[in-house]
Amino acid sequence: MKTMETDVLVIGAGGAGLRAAIEAHDLGAKVILIGKSKYGDAHTVLATGGINGALATTDRKDTWLIHAADTLREGQFLADYKFVETLCKNAPAAILELEKWGARFAKDKNGKLIQRFFGAHTYRRTCFFGDQTGKEIIRVLLRQVEKRKIKTLDEIVILHLIVDKNSVKGAVGINRKNGNIIVFNARSIVLATGGHSKIYSISSSRYYENLGDGISLAYEVGCELMDMEMVQFHPTGMVWPKNMVGTLVTEAVRGEGGKLFNKNNERFMERYDKKRMELSARDVVARSNYNEIIRGRGTKHSGVWLDITHKPAAYIKKRLPKMYTQFKAVGIDITKDRMEVAPTSHYSMGGIRTDLSCETSVGGLFAVGEVTGDIHGANRLGGNSLAETIVFGKITGKEAVKAARKRKLEKISLKDLENVTAEISEFFNLEGNINPMKVKEEAQDIMWKHVGILRNEKSMAKGLKKLRHLENKLKSLRIRSVEDLINAYEAKSIILAGEIVTKSAMIRKESRGAHYRNDYPNKNNRWLKHVICREVGGGRKFYFKKTLEIRGKLREELKRESKTGYHFLE
Repeated sequence: MKTMETDVLVIGAGGAGLRAAIEAHDLGAKVILIGKSKYGDAHTVLATGGINGALATTDRKDTWLIHAADTLREGQFLADYKFVETLCKNAPAAILELEKWGARFAKDKNGKLIQRFFGAHTYRRTCFFGDQTGKEIIRVLLRQVEKRKIKTLDEIVILHLIVDKNSVKGAVGINRKNGNIIVFNARSIVLATGGHSKIYSISSSRYYENLGDGISLAYEVGCELMDMEMVQFHPTGMVWPKNMVGTLVTEAVRGEGGKLFNKNNERFMERYDKKRMELSARDVVARSNYNEIIRGRGTKHSGVWLDITHKPAAYIKKRLPKMYTQFKAVGIDITKDRMEVAPTSHYSMGGIRTDLSCETSVGGLFAVGEVTGDIHGANRLGGNSLAETIVFGKITGKEAVKAARKRKLEKISLKDLENVTAEISEFFNLEGNINPMKVKEEAQDIMWKHVGILRNEKSMAKGLKKLRHLENKLKSLRIRSVEDLINAYEAKSIILAGEIVTKSAMIRKESRGAHYRNDYPNKNNRWLKHVICREVGGGRKFYFKKTLEIRGKLREELKRESKTGYHFLE
């Protein structure tokens, strides 16, 4: 075992983790930044369409209040309005900071940032770099990390957090390149591990990311999880060829004028949202696409058509270069041909519950980005995720330093490691014949089949039973390598997150945002409350917390909008 010490340990090297590490360093803390994937290749690089902020460079009437109102409406008023206010107030400054650091956002001939439409936005407020915005933000943040010479380790998988008396002491990880175990002693820890959308077999995430790692780590040390049933299915993922199924087709295609058609060449969104059409809320478009497919109006590969060919070829290549290249690689020229798409699991709105300082219920343990709940409610507004990573990444870095300064470095002892080393040894001593990758895939298939876009009690109960049965297979795994061990831990995380998502979805007996139950198809404002889960005495406890009543300027903005449907207007 190798031991390392630091003030702030940041677990996750995507946008949120990088921004947290930069802030913590700038406030004088010693920082170690850990990435699960290869250096510079965190999931954020796949974020395509853009980053939101009410800069009003394109539409002058836009304000942070209108942005916040759009965010709450899209989240079906399940989001915590204080988090939403924080996001929307600080997003413009976050974008300008990235620009100052060298982000190459699109600009007009006068040097002003261009902002594009995304679904369910009142105004154009999404800044972008073609359709590779996330990749550009990572490039800029990595340059800042390197400039500061922040200690960075890649391909490290954290297996456990070490907590004593509800206070974090450190973490234990494994280097997937050489199998070495590393013990991290830290005064405070930031979880920026991403979400759990890859607990589904069809997903816009890659096979090694968003598997619920952070959810599992936090749950095991007593953190509260909230609204885990809220998983967003992006309306447009690739359906062909087979090895590309689920790969994201950015909302920017629709933002730039892309139109949806079924196999009968009907522009079917007229049936579902005649006013907003393809720029309706993500949950609406996803269910509309899915409905066309299951009703027999889908394409050859069980999709629908997404068409941008009415735009000039040069415009498409400039505004959507990644999509042009992505489809060209499989023989489709999107300047001439339509894209075949279908919904894909994309984003987790639910996650770890924190306070406004991003601290969890465990002392010194912070969480930021997609691993958390609170901000997006029942559905995420496109373009808000990148804004969240930068705004709350900065806040988290600051608060983690504050916590670190108040805490002694409590070194992890051999006794603290007993359970961790025992579990690792137990896995390696198993004499089973089941490949852990197969267990992962089976769990993902169960989630897609039973807790997907359309849900009901009977199917979810069957899925939950299958997941619990699958847990038994963890005792019969074949572990022969470091990669097998990592897959075993990931299988455990998928099953854990999957069970909590399923049970939470069974508890919420209504349809709201991304959570749609065909046995309870209507929204019911008696369910304007969060479903909370935590580990208690070796078992799971579920309970409710009412949403905060919106107050202040944001309340007045929502009152001004007569169509809001917010519960205090009824």
